[in-house]
Amino acid sequence: MIVASLQQYLPLADLAKILVVCLVVAVVAPSAVSVAIVGLDRRARATAAQRSTAGGDALVIAGIAILVGLIVLGLVALIDR
Repeated sequence: MIVASLQQYLPLADLAKILVVCLVVAVVAPSAVSVAIVGLDRRARATAAQRSTAGGDALVIAGIAILVGLIVLGLVALIDR
């Protein structure tokens, strides 16, 4: 009975969805930042003989793209009711 009345004021299914999204973002966002940092390190360590920073550039772009994607998805979720 208490759970039924609590469900009326506080939808537990919605809270579960929010918890899942928060956990996913808590794992994905730091991972994307670390990928971008590794890419910056690869770019910095590229020697004059290599002259190729394509791998580092790709990692930086991938990390930034993931973060931008998370921001866009968050904004879409706020706007789309």
